[in-house]
Amino acid sequence: MAVYGYVCSGSFKIDDLDRDLFTSGCSEVFDDFVISTATPGPGWRKLLSAVRAGDTVRIADWDNLSRCATTAEFITGTLTDLGVRVETF
Repeated sequence: MAVYGYVCSGSFKIDDLDRDLFTSGCSEVFDDFVISTATPGPGWRKLLSAVRAGDTVRIADWDNLSRCATTAEFITGTLTDLGVRVETF
């Protein structure tokens, strides 16, 4: 089972978050640099193509996952429906 990281942030701290996720044991980190968007970006789509049931996704900076609660719920719900464990970091 693989452990992946996902970062969605409009901050230049995105590189620090990526590094923290790699340090925590993630084999690959996908990120989206976004500013005030309600839809997941290309990093999200790449993550979806990589994960399999039984994998774990660590989400960095939960507060910045999305500017919209509905989108954040969509992201976590989609992963859960695929049989992927979701952790906050």
